[in-house]
Amino acid sequence: MMKANEILQEIYRVREEHARECGYDVDVMFARMKEDLKRLEAEGWNVVSPGAPETAEPSYLLREEPRKKTNGH
Repeated sequence: MMKANEILQEIYRVREEHARECGYDVDVMFARMKEDLKRLEAEGWNVVSPGAPETAEPSYLLREEPRKKTNGH
């Protein structure tokens, strides 16, 4: 049997506590997160959001027709 991962157990506990405090309402959770981010930025923290570069095409894009070939590409 695998030993319980203490770090994961703590993450699960905190996640459940946070969800319970927000009444398991996702909108409340996101509103609280936005407030926390504003507070951190006001305190001088550099808050960043990892993600794809803005020049990259979204991976969720659905095309109904295949791309048209241009200049032999």
